[in-house]
Amino acid sequence: MQSFLSALKFDKKKFASLLVFLFIIYFLAIIGIIRTNFNYVDDIRRNIDGNSLTGDFSRYISTFLSYFLHAGRRLTDISPLPQLIACLILSLTGIVLVKVISSKTDKLLLLVTLPIGLIPYFLSCLSYKYDAPYMALSILASVFPFLFRQQNRWLFALVCVAATLVMTMTYQASSGIFIMMTLYLFFTNLLYKKESLKNNFTFLGIALGSYCVALLMFKLLFLANVNSYVSSDITKIGSMISVSLQNFKRYFMEMNYDFNIKWKILSMVIIAIFYVKTIVFSKINKIASICLTSIFLLLLVASIFGVYLLLDNPLFSPRAMYAVGFFLAILCVDIAFSLKKIFSLPSILLIWCFFVFSFSYGNALADQKRYDDFRTQLLVSDLSSLLPDRTEEPYAITIVHNIGFSPVVENVAVDNRVIKNMVHLNLKEGCPFMYMYLFDYHKFNLQRGSDIVDETLPVVFDSYYHTIKMADKKIVAILK
Repeated sequence: MQSFLSALKFDKKKFASLLVFLFIIYFLAIIGIIRTNFNYVDDIRRNIDGNSLTGDFSRYISTFLSYFLHAGRRLTDISPLPQLIACLILSLTGIVLVKVISSKTDKLLLLVTLPIGLIPYFLSCLSYKYDAPYMALSILASVFPFLFRQQNRWLFALVCVAATLVMTMTYQASSGIFIMMTLYLFFTNLLYKKESLKNNFTFLGIALGSYCVALLMFKLLFLANVNSYVSSDITKIGSMISVSLQNFKRYFMEMNYDFNIKWKILSMVIIAIFYVKTIVFSKINKIASICLTSIFLLLLVASIFGVYLLLDNPLFSPRAMYAVGFFLAILCVDIAFSLKKIFSLPSILLIWCFFVFSFSYGNALADQKRYDDFRTQLLVSDLSSLLPDRTEEPYAITIVHNIGFSPVVENVAVDNRVIKNMVHLNLKEGCPFMYMYLFDYHKFNLQRGSDIVDETLPVVFDSYYHTIKMADKKIVAILK
């Protein structure tokens, strides 16, 4: 801890005050999520079976740390403790980012790091009762090594390898953050002549080399092969460029759909301020500066999604895209550090938009939970009337369609379409967790029947909310 604080160049009292400052803001932002107590996606299964976090995605460090957090190998619902720890880790990440980029530390610099955790994509991560702290830890692990970039080269390389392995075995959606930090430090050193060319390229080589070594170690020693709704397979060398461009286009289209016009305008203004500032303050030839800054920003944007761009079938959910917030945070901190406070106004406005949205999201999640419970209780009640006696052999059931979003979610979605990607429906077609929600939570002797053809079954119940077809221990529930 003393070595860590020494690297941060803080005394313990100042460090604690800065940490508390950011923590309070994050805590206020997720009060709505905590109050909702929504079982978010995987939370449904883990509440029931208590299995580890590793699953099929090689998150061994998450699993190991969860034994301490949950005080045992079996997982139980201890929320909101995991979310609070996630807020603490995010706060620490903000402090580390400021110290890596800036030679000073003040409340404004800390404030503009908030896109890291307040970006709507990471709010969905904070909705997970079990995974949230490890998702946050993967971000911290990606920034932490750069505190030691001025230390012994072998020490820096070792910390880079260790931290990257932590990232890969907690949450791999952070894989682009290390690359973004490396590119930022390399290009700013190059443009502002902070380091000699030799030292700068040495830094680049050590950082990227250590990163690649860590990824290779992870792939050879720890990575479990995944081919389900996503794939862990990296595309063939000959098709890397085309696949990367295709994946990036898909991510960009998702972002373009998710961000409302205010977020887009403020983000573009922040990028524009950073671009102009970098060129103006550059200490090299202006034409070369324009070219290098343009290349730098393009590489920085391309690095947001990390190794996901190289996968044959990557994840496109909000929880895979939160590194966009880190990209914005880098630019915001750089602007706040280099320019007068007035130039940080777009950053503050964007953060305020995200902060307000966090409350809308928490309340929408609560309303969707009430609606989910209402529709589930209706379905369970009608099924129980059709199946009054318990049988040893379970009935097979298939759910068709979904219940849709509550009016509150629909209202938020008018200006913030991302909400529909973030709010999870617990009663919808094709969702494995939905069947657990229906069977285990309500103790129905049912099993999933994916091969049932509803056209062959007669209608036995029809109401405003759903139609039930049943025959020969087969059930199809068609939601309306």
